[in-house]
Amino acid sequence: MDAEQKYIFDLQGYITLKNVVADEVVRACNKVLDRFETMDEDAYPSPLRLGDQRTEKNLYISNILEGDEIFRALIDIPEVLDVIAEVTGGPYRLNHTYTIYRWGGGFTGLHMHGTPIIAKCQYHCRNGQMVSTLTKAVFPLLDCAEEDGCFAVVPGAHKSNFPRPWGNHPDENPALKGVEAEAGDAIIFTEALTHGSLVNTSGRPRRSLYYCYSIGYMPDWGGQHLRFSDEIYRALPEEQVELLKLK
Repeated sequence: MDAEQKYIFDLQGYITLKNVVADEVVRACNKVLDRFETMDEDAYPSPLRLGDQRTEKNLYISNILEGDEIFRALIDIPEVLDVIAEVTGGPYRLNHTYTIYRWGGGFTGLHMHGTPIIAKCQYHCRNGQMVSTLTKAVFPLLDCAEEDGCFAVVPGAHKSNFPRPWGNHPDENPALKGVEAEAGDAIIFTEALTHGSLVNTSGRPRRSLYYCYSIGYMPDWGGQHLRFSDEIYRALPEEQVELLKLK
């Protein structure tokens, strides 16, 4: 990370990297997700699971990394790992992955914050060193503007000293900012940041992959069935296995 990126990440809790995923990888990922979109949960390859109840507005699939080999291409993108290494402040690992589909009317309610402290999701900076215990990379697979229900944050809330005075619906939060991005970009944010999405008012689909990197000693997240299988450690090349291992 350069000095400007460090300043912006510490200030607002996220940065956007442009064009870090090759077009052919984006197309291949979308082709696989086309299939999963219409597939019954019982037909998903193990260990894929629904992480939340499926509706006509939202679809959340846990453990997407293990759905197809193409998703392995996003594990170790150099530009992304450069940020992860810097903001984690020590050894890190890929902790879990998932995908979210969104259609007209769909949204993610706001969650996480700087206060009160959440044990798994903390951020602080001392003597020029950031420490984000869980940091996520959002990879939009379709261009996503505000009207498409793009990722959204309350900038700086990862360092808040008071509870958020509004509810969890995006329309209730005047400080909320949509983070528009294009397919191939990566939005990297500390999980301590208050985040969610805007409401999809366009009716166009939104599709994003989430690769979530934790401090190295944090075990698999577990919630929403987010857990790596034993098989993935045997299937990946050694350099990628190292990124999944507990440190």
